[in-house]
Amino acid sequence: MIEGDLTTRELAEIQNTAELMAREWAPCRDGCPVHADVRTYLQFIAEGDWRASIDVVREQLPFAAVCGRVCHHPCEENCRRRDVDEKVAIRELKRFVAETQGADGCTVNKAPVQDKARVAVVGAGPAGMSAALELAKLGYQPTVFEKADVAGGIPATTIPRYRLPLEVVRIDVDWICAHGVEVVTGVEIGKDKTIPQLREEGFAAVVVATGLANSRGLPIPNADHENVYLVLDFLQAISAGNAPKIGNTVLVIGGGNVAMDAARSAVRLGAGTVRAMCLENEEEMPAWSWEQEEARDEGVEFLHRRGPVEIVVDGGKIVGVKARKVTRVFNEQKKFSPEYDDADVIDVACDTVVFAIGQMADLGFIEGSELAADRGRLSCNTATHETSVSGVFACGEIVTPPGSVVEACASGRRCAAAVDQFLSGESIHIDDTTPPVIDTIPEATADKVLKVERVRIPTDPAAKRKTNFEQFEHTLDEAAALREARRCMGCGGGAEVIVDKCAACLTCLRVCPFDIPVVTDVARIESDQCQACGICIAECPANAIVPRSRAVDELVTRTKAALETISDGQKIVAYIGGFRRTADEWRGRSEPIPGVAEVYLASTSRLGVPELLHALEKGAAGVVVVSCPDGTDRYPTTAARTKKRVEQTRELLGEIGLSPEKVQLAEVADKGRDAIREAICEAVVKITEE
Repeated sequence: MIEGDLTTRELAEIQNTAELMAREWAPCRDGCPVHADVRTYLQFIAEGDWRASIDVVREQLPFAAVCGRVCHHPCEENCRRRDVDEKVAIRELKRFVAETQGADGCTVNKAPVQDKARVAVVGAGPAGMSAALELAKLGYQPTVFEKADVAGGIPATTIPRYRLPLEVVRIDVDWICAHGVEVVTGVEIGKDKTIPQLREEGFAAVVVATGLANSRGLPIPNADHENVYLVLDFLQAISAGNAPKIGNTVLVIGGGNVAMDAARSAVRLGAGTVRAMCLENEEEMPAWSWEQEEARDEGVEFLHRRGPVEIVVDGGKIVGVKARKVTRVFNEQKKFSPEYDDADVIDVACDTVVFAIGQMADLGFIEGSELAADRGRLSCNTATHETSVSGVFACGEIVTPPGSVVEACASGRRCAAAVDQFLSGESIHIDDTTPPVIDTIPEATADKVLKVERVRIPTDPAAKRKTNFEQFEHTLDEAAALREARRCMGCGGGAEVIVDKCAACLTCLRVCPFDIPVVTDVARIESDQCQACGICIAECPANAIVPRSRAVDELVTRTKAALETISDGQKIVAYIGGFRRTADEWRGRSEPIPGVAEVYLASTSRLGVPELLHALEKGAAGVVVVSCPDGTDRYPTTAARTKKRVEQTRELLGEIGLSPEKVQLAEVADKGRDAIREAICEAVVKITEE
C-alpha cells in the first residue's frame, strides 16, 4: 500500500484504527509485569532486525539481558500458540537479541538536556536501576548509591554464575548508565551517609530500593554453628570467588528457587550428597518446576513435608538435623499456616546446613532518618510509592512481596513516574489499568495454523554441568532464533477493515488461508482469529484493509531506507522472504551484491503490487522477490499469492510501456545464504540485460 493512495481522511481513519488496536493486547504482553511488546519484538527478530527488536524490549524492560536468562517468563505461560502446538520460546529469543546486541547495540534514549532535579536512589538492583533509568530519560539527574562493589543487585552478587554470568548483568547496567545514570558503589546509606544527608547535598527526592538483602534463619539449637550458612551469604561468597567450606553431606532447608540455587551450587562445590528439605510436598513447592527438575537431574535429593527442630552436633561437628513431620502447610484460606506432628521426628544425616527459608529487609538505611517501618518492612503507600517522609519514595521488594527481576523492574518504573509527578508539583496518580486482552484462538483456526516444533535450547548434560559453574544453557544461533520467532502468530496484530472503504467484494474471504473474514454489508476480521499474514491487505482492491501492528507505509519506508544505502550506479531492490541468515552475517561471509538493496521479510505474504511499483517509483532499476515454495513459508498459499502479484506487476509495467523484466521472481527452496545470493544474481542479470 502506498501512502500517496490515501486521503487525509483515510489516514486519520487508519490512525484511529491503530490507536484502537493499541488498546487490545495479546495475552503475552498482558502477562508480562512490565507489559513488554512481545509481538513486535518477535516480529523484528523474524525479519532479522536484531537492533529494532532489542530496542522494543528495552522500551519497557531495562534488565533485558538478565531477564533473558532468569525470568520466569509469564509471557510464555500466556502464549496463545500453546493451543496450536507449543508455546513460543520468548525468553530465549529475548536472550538472543539482548546478548547478540550487547550494551552498545541498543539505542540510548537519553534526554536531550538533563537539567531537572537531582534524585538519589538507594540500591543498584533491578528496581533501583530501573527507577534511575526512567528518571534519567525524563531529564532528571539520578545518582544510585550501592553498598556492594558492583551494580546489579541480586543478579550481580547472588544468582549463581551457571545461571547468570556477570558479563550478562553488565550489559544491562552499562546500557542504563549510558543514559546519564551515575552509580556510586561501596557506599552504604545509613552507615556511610544518611538519607537526610542526601537531601542536604541537594537531592530533591530519594528512592529507596534496597530489596530483601538479608536471609532468614531459624531459632533452633546449634543454628549458630560455623557450618550453618544463611543462603544469601552462602551464594554471595561463591559468586565472589570465596566459596565457603562445606562437608560431604549438605542439607539445604527450603523449597524455593533460592534453595535450588544453593543445592545446585553445593553439588558443584563437590558435595557427595545434597538434599533439599522443605515443608511443602512436590506440588506445593514454590520453586519453579524446571528448577526442581534440573536440580534432580544434577543429583539433588528431596525430602518433603519435614521441618527442622534441631541441628545435632557431636564432638563439635554437625552430624545431622532432627526434622518433624509437617501435616499441613496452608490453611483453608490458602495462607501459610504450617502444622506439625511432634511425635514423628527423624534424623537427617548431614555435616553442613544452608538455611534458604526466605529473605528479609536490611533496614540499616533508616538510621538517622525519620522513616517508619512496620513488621520488618519499610512503611509505604503502595499506590503512590511515598514513604512516611515527604520526598522519599520506595520500590521493589523493600515494599512489595518477594518477586522476580521483571517484577522489580515494573515497580521501579512505576516509582519513577510517581517521583516525576511529585517533583512536577502534581498530585500522584498512577493509572494501572490495561487494555482488554484478545481471547484464546478458536480451535477451527488453530487447526489451520502450520505446526512447527519449538526449538530446543542447547543444554549441557547434567553429568557435565554439575562439575563446574559455567553456563549450561546456551544462546540460540541465528537460524534457530529466526525459525522460532516465526512461530509467533502476531496475535492481535493482524488486519483491520476500514468499513467506509469496504465494497464487500469477498476478496479477503477468498484469499484468506485461514477462512477468517466474515462478509455481510462489509467485511469483518476478528482479532482473536486473524493470523497476521497480511495476504488480505495485499489483495484488497479497495485498499480497505490495514495492518494493526505496523504503520501502513512501513514497507515503503524500509524500501526507501534500503535504496539510500546505495550511493552510485544502478539500484535494485531485493525483497528476501523466509531467509535463514541475517544481512550482517551474510555480508560478513561473502561480499554484498553490488547495487542490490536488501529488504528482509519473515514472509512475502504482505508484499503487494503497490510496494513493488513504489520501489521503481523511488528510483530502483528493478525489483527481485525471493520467496519460498509452497509449504516452506510460515503462511499457507504465500508462494502462489506472491507469484500472482509479481505477474500482475509485470503486466502493469507492460501496459504503461515499461519492460516487465524489471520485476523478477526467484523461488528458492534452500534458504541458505549461497542459494539466495545465486538466485538474486541470476535475477539481476535478467533485469540489467533488458
